[in-house]
Amino acid sequence: MLSKVDICNMALAQLGQEPISSLQQEDERARRCSLFYEPVKKEVLRTHNWAFAACEAALALLDERRGGEWPYAYAYPADCLFLRKVYAPAQPQRARAFKEMYQKDLHARTILCAVPQAYAEYTRDVTDATLFDPAFVKAFSLALGADLAVALSGDASLAHRLLQKYTLALDEARRSNMTERFDVCAPQSAFVEVR
Repeated sequence: MLSKVDICNMALAQLGQEPISSLQQEDERARRCSLFYEPVKKEVLRTHNWAFAACEAALALLDERRGGEWPYAYAYPADCLFLRKVYAPAQPQRARAFKEMYQKDLHARTILCAVPQAYAEYTRDVTDATLFDPAFVKAFSLALGADLAVALSGDASLAHRLLQKYTLALDEARRSNMTERFDVCAPQSAFVEVR
């Protein structure tokens, strides 16, 4: 089973670095991997509508306003990295206009729209590396290697080469994800309500 350490070791191998056994070990490679892993993972997840990270959920209503262009305010899903679509449950194929903003009066990041009982389709933050698609893992490890390159090797040209490899791997991963992707309509009870 693939782990965070495995992905970090793939990135380190691209740099010609020795592998690590844990993100908690006391050395610079582990500290840098631990520092860069989550931000780089989230960045790569946001680049595409990955099948393994796709989520549909009912939005939690925070406020029902009277009138105006955006009468409903919903809580932004906690695990959402990229909001792709807001829709009414009766018409899931029809995307509705929405606006993301921080509401000071609600002390929350919100989704404003004109849809009662709205649902959202979004890319979620996948924390279990065993769920990652193999092509995504390759692209992610190259992106991680590119970000680690200067810090661990001091070689900016190596970082540039890894960034080029990442771009190619990302394009291939996106193509394979779109080819393999299939949409299954889950019953209403299968949707997870985000609170």
